Amino acid sequence: MSYDLLIFEPDSTTDEDFPQWWKQVVAQWDGPRDFSTIDGSTPAIRSFYRDLIRSFPPFNGPDALSEEELEEREDKGLPVAEYTIGADHIYISVGWSDANALVKTVGQMAWTQRLAVAYVSEDSSIFRP
Repeated sequence: MSYDLLIFEPDSTTDEDFPQWWKQVVAQWDGPRDFSTIDGSTPAIRSFYRDLIRSFPPFNGPDALSEEELEEREDKGLPVAEYTIGADHIYISVGWSDANALVKTVGQMAWTQRLAVAYVSEDSSIFRP
């Protein structure tokens, strides 16, 4: 089980339309786009990702840590994350033990990049800049 957050461009959807938009986003994950790369993402999403992977490096995609790096981080109790990346959103999954650190880090970074955050693993509340 993981702790999940969705970071997205605030103009992508309203709070009222979010549930339907979210279903459409998830449905696209089986599409032809490579959802492990920031290619084709908005500038804010790309910048957010580049900054976040410094603290929460990916274990999937082209920027993934090697097996040795993953083992070293796990031995030290350091976080890693799984990313699913679209043109206007990033879905992030971490272990529950890293949830508080992720929430704090993402909250600060999303505000800086003017991105919205949906607390998927909690009450699905949405924080907008």
